[in-house]
Amino acid sequence: MKFPKPRLSRRPTLFKRLDAQYRVVFINDDSLEEVATFRLTKGRLYIFFSTMFVLTVTITVFILLFTPLKYYIPGYANNANYHAVVRLKQNVDSLSDLVQAQQAYTTNLKKVVVGEFDGIKDTSLLDVDKSNRDEMNSILPAPEVIKEQAIKSVKQEQIKKRK
Repeated sequence: MKFPKPRLSRRPTLFKRLDAQYRVVFINDDSLEEVATFRLTKGRLYIFFSTMFVLTVTITVFILLFTPLKYYIPGYANNANYHAVVRLKQNVDSLSDLVQAQQAYTTNLKKVVVGEFDGIKDTSLLDVDKSNRDEMNSILPAPEVIKEQAIKSVKQEQIKKRK
């Protein structure tokens, strides 16, 4: 029985395929003239495309960070804009509350005018005599107050005459 010899310096087949050389030739169809010739390997192509990808991403990030284009990215704004948006949102909220309150007021007013209001009435029948007395009391001070003021004024006049 024969055993195969182990290969210690054997490279994996993936790396062999990366080092395999290919020639890319660009030929003009009309004159069959070679325009360009490139000798490439899969490894070089992988490095080239990886470098191009990294450069594209880097340039895009720099353009977005250092130009005004960054303000078009959702969620990226300066503090002044953020505070302005917050203030505007508060104004909109307060205005919407005000509109709702006005709508409730107008619906209640319409119910009262039409006669469909079924809430508690805050009016009562007035007593005419009581309202007349209250009017007179609000115009003239109470008799006790008038009497006290008269006594004070008389005493003050007597004190002035003695001096």
